[in-house]
Amino acid sequence: MTFESLMAFAGIVFLIAVIPGPNALLVMFTALAKNRLMAFANVAGVALGFIVHACISALGLSLLIAQSSMAFMALKWIGVIYLLWLGWSNLKAGLNLKLLNMPENKPINSLTNNFVKGLLTNLLNPKIVLFYLSIFPQFVSQKAVFTESLLLGFTQAIVVSSWFLVVILLARNFKEFLTNAKRTRWLNFISGGVFIAFSAKLATAKL
Repeated sequence: MTFESLMAFAGIVFLIAVIPGPNALLVMFTALAKNRLMAFANVAGVALGFIVHACISALGLSLLIAQSSMAFMALKWIGVIYLLWLGWSNLKAGLNLKLLNMPENKPINSLTNNFVKGLLTNLLNPKIVLFYLSIFPQFVSQKAVFTESLLLGFTQAIVVSSWFLVVILLARNFKEFLTNAKRTRWLNFISGGVFIAFSAKLATAKL
């Protein structure tokens, strides 16, 4: 793989990253409703998800999943249910007027939970499987499928994480606006509704 090809791939994944999706929404919401550290945990989970997807693609399992309608539909509906759960959790928190700040005496559990949320939001997105199936063959040579797939996975993780760090820093500029329960409740309602909209879009999409 040439350096020019790697930069072209980085450009593609950056353009995809700036388009709002479930990963970006999760990171932005966490930065606004919780704190930067929790949002960084989301980003770490999302980044690991890209590397896992790259490994799966390199091993040929992505193609197997895509060719098996049952396996692919199972992945799709697990993703739908997970997004619905995220949406319902935020709506419920808004109804209960909770600020969604995790207890200060449980920093490890908080970081772990937000890391897992980022990881699952990425892994349970069947569109990423299709992305790897359609984009990777354009950049990976047959002589070094595994190593170049990992290289692309790490590249995507770095590019997307860098963009999300910018998102976190920008989102925190609005933190003072969200310091009261009423505004936080509406943030929960809006983000919950968007997560549910994403789940509906995924459920009805012809992948």
